[in-house]
Amino acid sequence: MATPNSQLTLIDTTVASFMTKHVTTIDSEKPLSDCVRLLKEHKIGSVVVLENDNPVGIFTERDLIRVVAEKESLDSKVGQVMSKPLTTISSTATLWDAISLMGRRDIRRLPVVEKGKLVGIFTEKDLFRLIITRQNLILESVAEYLPATTREQLKGLVTQLETGGPPTRRSNGS
Repeated sequence: MATPNSQLTLIDTTVASFMTKHVTTIDSEKPLSDCVRLLKEHKIGSVVVLENDNPVGIFTERDLIRVVAEKESLDSKVGQVMSKPLTTISSTATLWDAISLMGRRDIRRLPVVEKGKLVGIFTEKDLFRLIITRQNLILESVAEYLPATTREQLKGLVTQLETGGPPTRRSNGS
């Protein structure tokens, strides 16, 4: 991942820099109940579906809602209810390419594939991590021009963003 002091641009940083490398997968012949169990156990929003170790689809929270609404059986095979065809990207593609593709296809998860094999996934969560990194770079670059109290407030905000905690609000007495 890029360090806070490095120059980070969307057009020359690769997907590999921000993708999640561990991807939960399932074979297309497995029952849907196994896939739902994986979503719950791993607290994730998608499972990439494989056939002969090659990614062929994805099963997401959106798919689960559709399956429930259509009253599909949990005994159905994942391959019958997955989203397909699978939209993928190369790890050497730029972040701009990934973000643009996700926007055009209205998808939240983009499996990363090299030579037909799954090597990672780029998700909205990875995009949020990217945004936080960019915010840190901006804050660091302007901090030297700000009063000391403002710098301390910004440092606190950055820490909260990095740890995932909610920003604290100060009461103004009203």
